[in-house]
Amino acid sequence: MKKHLLTLILLVLSFQLFAQLKMVTGTVTDTAQVAIVNASIQVYRYAETKPYASAVTDGNGKFNVPVMPKDIIQVSHIGYLSFRFGVDGNEFPAVKLKYDENKLGEITVKGVKPLVELQFDRTVVNVDGDAKAGINAVDVIRKIPGLIILNGNEIRFEGKGITINIDDKPTRLSGSDLINMLNSTSTGNISKVEVLYNPSAKYDAQGEGGILNIKTIKRVKPGYDGSLSLTGGYGWKYLTGNNASLSLNYRKLKDYFYLSYGISKGKQYQEIQTNTRIRNINQHLLDSAIFNSPYTSQNLRFGYDHYFNKKSIFGILLTGYYNASDPRRETSTQIFSNLAQSDSTRKSTNLSERLSKGFNINLNYKLTLDSSTQQEIIMDADLGRFNYHDDNFIGLKLLSDDGSILGQPYSLLQDGKTLTNILSFKTDYTQKVKGGTFETGVKISNVHIENDFNSIRKNDAGNGFDNGSNLFNYNETIAAGYVNRKFELRKLTVQTGLRAEHTFTRSYSPTLDSTIKRDYLSLFPNLVLGYKIKSHSLSASYSRRIGRPNYSYLNPFSIVRSAYSILQGNPYLLPSFTDNFRLGYGFKGKYTFSVTYRSAQDVITDLSRIDDLSKVTTDTKANLSANRNYGANLGYYNKLFKIWDVGLSVGFSNSRYRFNYQNEVVSIAQTSFTYSLDNRITLKKSWWLNAFLYGQTRVTYGNQINLPFSYLNLSAGKNILKGKASLSLTLNDIYYGSITRSKTMYGNLDYDTYSKYDSRNVRLNFTYNFGNTQVKIRRRTSGSLEEQGRSN
Repeated sequence: MKKHLLTLILLVLSFQLFAQLKMVTGTVTDTAQVAIVNASIQVYRYAETKPYASAVTDGNGKFNVPVMPKDIIQVSHIGYLSFRFGVDGNEFPAVKLKYDENKLGEITVKGVKPLVELQFDRTVVNVDGDAKAGINAVDVIRKIPGLIILNGNEIRFEGKGITINIDDKPTRLSGSDLINMLNSTSTGNISKVEVLYNPSAKYDAQGEGGILNIKTIKRVKPGYDGSLSLTGGYGWKYLTGNNASLSLNYRKLKDYFYLSYGISKGKQYQEIQTNTRIRNINQHLLDSAIFNSPYTSQNLRFGYDHYFNKKSIFGILLTGYYNASDPRRETSTQIFSNLAQSDSTRKSTNLSERLSKGFNINLNYKLTLDSSTQQEIIMDADLGRFNYHDDNFIGLKLLSDDGSILGQPYSLLQDGKTLTNILSFKTDYTQKVKGGTFETGVKISNVHIENDFNSIRKNDAGNGFDNGSNLFNYNETIAAGYVNRKFELRKLTVQTGLRAEHTFTRSYSPTLDSTIKRDYLSLFPNLVLGYKIKSHSLSASYSRRIGRPNYSYLNPFSIVRSAYSILQGNPYLLPSFTDNFRLGYGFKGKYTFSVTYRSAQDVITDLSRIDDLSKVTTDTKANLSANRNYGANLGYYNKLFKIWDVGLSVGFSNSRYRFNYQNEVVSIAQTSFTYSLDNRITLKKSWWLNAFLYGQTRVTYGNQINLPFSYLNLSAGKNILKGKASLSLTLNDIYYGSITRSKTMYGNLDYDTYSKYDSRNVRLNFTYNFGNTQVKIRRRTSGSLEEQGRSN
């Protein structure tokens, strides 16, 4: 009877206790109302030190816990200040955690990454705003194994052209304009630079050499911050490489603003000498040109993101540029007979006013359907408008051996205008599925280009007549779709995808009454495998890519550059298709080895033709029939004695081109070796020294073979103003070894070129970082990546 009575009493007390318990649902966010995942929730009895219940927040920041009146709840997460409150009735306050400055500082110190990091599908240079990596983006990308900057204005990776993006968005610039923009991109605003060897099917298939993506620093806290960088430089003859850049970031609650602006000013100088042998008439031309160009380059990025709630985000990004230059080229061409005696000299003066400007507006919307499965839809719409104007004057006269004028001097007035309009829309869907992720999406883009070229020839008396004026319009529409799947099988990572692109093009010349239409569907498979066991990692990848011609290549106008040199477009260019294979091996993140193979059809490259009678060389773009390239690269990256970061890379490649010229098959092959050595020594955490050495043997780019060259860059710097600023001095190419020498020999062409530019220069840089906190900026991809990248 006593046992039954005790049981009854316990049941009554249990029911009373259960009646007081209740399940409470809450949400944990930061002060900007962004959900915090995996926050710890602990429930305490009043005056007790051990919790009797606990939970963690899910992907939406939500949690459920049982509580009783007067219980104490504590919410905590690494990097945030803990928050405690008491349960009073049915009221439950919204939990907003504040950042813990001290803990975040400790995390930053512990999270140091190696400068060069090899991943199974990409190479990453971790900059993290550190001035020791260099003054600007050009200094950083030079450290990437296999990457080279030719003639100071062309970037190639493992012998192939590569697409340059900033925050997954194209720079849209090329040549010297691109280099000027990268020179004005301060290292203080760069998080990392990554090279994707064989990009997944999610990316546009355009570009044979993969993607180089520069990511700016991610901000992590509300408030504001910024960076100011000032650089002064002096080259061979003039002030050059003078840059100023400013970046600002601000975040308040649900609103994000970010701005970056850079300006580059200076004067470029170059000397070019070309020796052309015309065997059929026993003559040769010695062409000596001096090129100097004042320039101003400005680039702007302004973005705004608004979080409607934790699942819905809208953003707008405006990018613009304004590049002006006034190049002046003076050319003296001596004509020699077979006796090596000068018969006459043709002099030409080329004055140009070039203006390139444009803007692109990107609207972006991201919707999270399910946070637990990372189910997301992202939509992008782009509108871009770009203008290019080249007002060119060339004066020509022929002098005898004694300096008297032969014939009638004349001049050419060439005025070219190009207007490009780009529209695109894309949507991407991503979902986390068992063992990995699934992605799919569609994209449609349209490009319309109008070209107006006027060419007037005037004699010494001022009489003029038309010399090949022309109109040319081009329209291109691409409809694309893709599927991509990434998953893990124990230690094996698999990424596979397929992309389809249907292309419609129409080029029309009203002047010539000529129309060219094309309509083709292309499939682009992609496969990446990564396997890691202990300290060893293996990777294998394959992708098929397309090389559509830059829009300017299709323009059929003939632009006279000097008395014996013409640049002409080719409206009949076909796209090239490339199959890329890569095998990689890594050990302890310090040793790397890779083997690559590439097979390409209808390769788009430079082709020169010479007229034996007029002695004029016409340079154009053409489809070579085939290119085959295989190579290997060995790398070593390590930190020695806690102060010395060293990176060594040695590469080998063999490239062969085959094409038809004057009804004959031409085959050009070359085996090449490259090496680079990067040394960075840090002294007392405030001083640093850096020495970078690069060299290569003979290498072929299409029909041209470049002769060996090397260069050495030295720099030193110091952190000042309590680490908020840095001052550095850089000497580039100190022994002037970066001189381009090349040979071209096929058919009736036989010439060599010597080019020397401002590769040797000195630069002084000051960088200052300011602000109270860091701001998180959402990364996104614009819909018109490929189209903008081909517009120059």
